Amino acid sequence: MKNIKSLIILIILINLCTTKTFAQAGTLDPTFGDNGLLVTQALSYGNRSILLEDGKILFFSDPSTLDRFNPDGSYDESFGDHGRIVHNFNGQIGGGFNDFALQSDGKIICTATYQPLTGNLYTLVYRCNADGSLDSSFGYKGRDTVFIDKYTIPHGIVIQPDGKIVVCGDVKKTTLVEKRTYIYRLMPDGGLDPSFGDGGIVVNKYSNEISSEALIITHDGKLIIGSTYGPFDDRPSYHLASFNTDGSVDAGFGDNGIAQFIFGVVQGGAWASEMKSMILQPDGKIVCAGTSGEGEYMMALCRFNTDGSIDLGFGDAGGIITPFKDTHNSKNLAVTLQSDGKILTTGFAEMDSWPLLLVRYLENGKLDPVFGVDGISASFYTLDLVAGTSVHVLNDGKILVTGIYTPQPGQTYAFISRFNGDNVLAANFKDLKAAQNKDGITITWQTLNESDTKSFTVERSGNANDYAGINTVPAKGMASNYSYTDKNPLDGISYYRIKENAVNGTTTFSPVVKVVVNDNGIISLYPNPAKNTVTVKGLNKNITAIIKITDMQGREISSQNFTQSSSAILNIRALAQGTYFVQVAQQDKIVRLKLIRE
Repeated sequence: MKNIKSLIILIILINLCTTKTFAQAGTLDPTFGDNGLLVTQALSYGNRSILLEDGKILFFSDPSTLDRFNPDGSYDESFGDHGRIVHNFNGQIGGGFNDFALQSDGKIICTATYQPLTGNLYTLVYRCNADGSLDSSFGYKGRDTVFIDKYTIPHGIVIQPDGKIVVCGDVKKTTLVEKRTYIYRLMPDGGLDPSFGDGGIVVNKYSNEISSEALIITHDGKLIIGSTYGPFDDRPSYHLASFNTDGSVDAGFGDNGIAQFIFGVVQGGAWASEMKSMILQPDGKIVCAGTSGEGEYMMALCRFNTDGSIDLGFGDAGGIITPFKDTHNSKNLAVTLQSDGKILTTGFAEMDSWPLLLVRYLENGKLDPVFGVDGISASFYTLDLVAGTSVHVLNDGKILVTGIYTPQPGQTYAFISRFNGDNVLAANFKDLKAAQNKDGITITWQTLNESDTKSFTVERSGNANDYAGINTVPAKGMASNYSYTDKNPLDGISYYRIKENAVNGTTTFSPVVKVVVNDNGIISLYPNPAKNTVTVKGLNKNITAIIKITDMQGREISSQNFTQSSSAILNIRALAQGTYFVQVAQQDKIVRLKLIRE
């Protein structure tokens, strides 16, 4: 597939700085695509993209289509049919209300609205293998549908550490009644989880209209739905509803499980607000992004503390409104975090030319003056609508934005654009490697230039998000080779990067490398299906493993303890033919695997 370069007429990057340089944070990266932008052949409803660990980009282009691109923006020919796979279901798949998430094993969980011949709207969840093919081991032939009421529409999805799948959305009896929100949980391989809510489902009733937009899982496993609550033009709130792991209301969050931020309370007037996305910070605070304003709407952010209270130290008493130039009609559609705590949002503005907006805020909610023009980067594409719907930070510090490109009514395509980030160590840095040996994990790197460099810190993470320094070495002042051995590596997957500490106090980062230690933490069953015995592989031999076999309803059939072993053999001769679950618990880690007894 070739990119539709003919759709790109003109690219102008607003830059009012005296010295114009492509190295400035927030400028388009001219080495990517056509001056920083690629328009694809993927028709899009404006849904999200996911950045994979290898730098590839996965698009949920419409409710039944997945597209995957290489880091350079070309189609990944190894995925589906030359980079695209389309799934067909017996019924109508709705657009505009769908989301997707990635499992730790690379499988893809997708949600969409589904309308069978009955005419009612269901929530459809289907699972794809890493190559995009439908995973027949999930639900019924790869899919699971849930009906709550006549209109059951999904808006958010998360995957718990134990593999269970949580979906949120809106539900209505008719198009005329006010919406309610719902949240339900599926077992790792499909089917409602009876231990959650009422048979796996929680429906929330409110006295005013509500529209859910996002779902996150907190560090302690609680689930938070982000919504817009109240009439659009009458000061609606950014509304968070928190639930415990069993689906009950988290009474300790906000006011009996509900937290709200209302823009325009002090100013008065009929403010219009709409929440569009949210993200969890490493410290547990929650950043919400969208729009707000009186008469005209502008980009808006607010932040909540971990207990649901408003973070009064953020922005202006908890929130910030950001206008764009001479128009106030602008929207934030997506939000993400940099490793240094800065906040990135993307969206668009309504003008004669509809620019793609990329905005960066400091950790305190103020615009970052060194990014773009006073914190805002705007890219124009000659009267065409370009809206960013996802934003990602690459390992080298550059910023990837994806979204929708509409050259004319009825034609909406997915696009990928890349922007320069802050100067990163990668410019004067090469050959970062990490390898396991008898002493631990040895990290090596080479510098090409150490001008004004004070030291280097080796940082480690277990989730590619929360990094901690494990060793600092002084800089040698010239191009040099370095080495450090982590003698107490984490079990399973670890991520390493190098932080350069400059003399003036600034920091920059290297790309990230990933290491898997002895496959510990990656638990599997072999063989599967099995007849007489099945082996559980990948146990941590330093921690006692409690292994249970349950039926599909969660009823325990057997339980055994295994110590000082990286594998365990289970006798399943007494089991009848059918499907079971094997649950492996080691300290706080619980893995549940599907077992088929032949």
